[in-house]
Amino acid sequence: MAELKREFGLTTATIFGISVIVGAGIYAIIGSATAIAGSGVWLSFILAALVALLTGLSYAEMASVFPKAGSSFLYVLKGLKSKLLGFTTGWLVLFETMVGAAAISMAFGSYLASIISFPVSLAAFGVILFFSVVNIIGIKESIRLNNVMFAMEIGGLLIVIVAGFLFGSANPDLMDFELAQVFAGAALVFFAMLGFEMLASESEEAKDATRTIPYAIVLSIAICTILYALFAVASLLLVGPEILGASTAPVKDVVIPLLGEYAFIFAIIALASTANTVMICLITASRLSYGMANENALPGFISNVNEKFQTPHFAALFSFVVASAFLLLSDMVIIAEVTNFAALTAFLLVNISVIVLRLREPKLERAFRIPLSVANVPVSAVLGALTVVFFITQLSINAVAYGLGLVALGVLVYFVQGKVLPTPEGFKEHKKAHRPDF
Repeated sequence: MAELKREFGLTTATIFGISVIVGAGIYAIIGSATAIAGSGVWLSFILAALVALLTGLSYAEMASVFPKAGSSFLYVLKGLKSKLLGFTTGWLVLFETMVGAAAISMAFGSYLASIISFPVSLAAFGVILFFSVVNIIGIKESIRLNNVMFAMEIGGLLIVIVAGFLFGSANPDLMDFELAQVFAGAALVFFAMLGFEMLASESEEAKDATRTIPYAIVLSIAICTILYALFAVASLLLVGPEILGASTAPVKDVVIPLLGEYAFIFAIIALASTANTVMICLITASRLSYGMANENALPGFISNVNEKFQTPHFAALFSFVVASAFLLLSDMVIIAEVTNFAALTAFLLVNISVIVLRLREPKLERAFRIPLSVANVPVSAVLGALTVVFFITQLSINAVAYGLGLVALGVLVYFVQGKVLPTPEGFKEHKKAHRPDF
């Protein structure tokens, strides 16, 4: 079988890591997070990043041991030697992308409603429907737009940061917060950190992958942490926590003091960013669905390819139905928290896999070994597992209930499908589209 061409160096891999982390998530949840954490929202981003870093180190070690496409699913399968847990991990990653599309589509609706009078839920459904159709008829041209959208996303953040520190006059007390609310806010803004784990999927295309990918994961998380924290502080300096926390179109509202009636320009940037992210999530979900169905882990008809467009149309339809169904929750925060539950549960299993593999195969070659271990157990993996569990406890009861429902549904599908587990090769064909960008 032909090998994937290795093109990623450390710089390229780090830039890719930043691109999959920085997305519409920050545009979507900065307001809701401020409503929870108040002036301490900047600290919420730092805490969320620390949790991401702990888990990122686990992904880094696993990527150095298994430098093959497959990521979370493969690590849990190899580490825990459990087909059920491996399938459950892949199932949760799949739903993370589909539910994430629903959450971001709600943000799209909110930004559109800030410009024209239009129902948020209807706009959210419309953008999901539109990109589901695009997903079926062909995506090459749309994918090329991803680089342009990424530049707009970064540009919007940098403009707000510079404006906030130069012209911000709200004078908030950045140390006026309650730690419990900051932790609750961190559990929500973790949504904006999702994506770092996707770097592990690029191991097969990286030069010296066993070293490049681990360091790129750490660097990309660190850079995004700085960017997010500065953006949060700048936003507070521009409008204060009260206005920011009450906003449904925060990126637009924070620049109103500077741009006045022209602040709608930033709403347009946010619309482009959120629309692009919905597109990427739906593309990713359909390719994951196709890959799993191709391995009999999902009903076989989902792997059918449209003869005219040469796209997995039933997989795209499946992603459309699931994402649209979650719009019925009508609350972007709840939908984002369900996304977080799926991701956090997958991260928990990966952290545990690192620990178990260390104990079971201590002499296994690891080009990157997590520093600081006790009895060969990496401290960061233990802390990663514990902090992930803590973040899950900070989610709303409703979000956890929906998340547990997803897990139960996944277990049911696993047994109904005859305990067939997707192989790592089942994910290679569509991994190039695996770019969820929250």
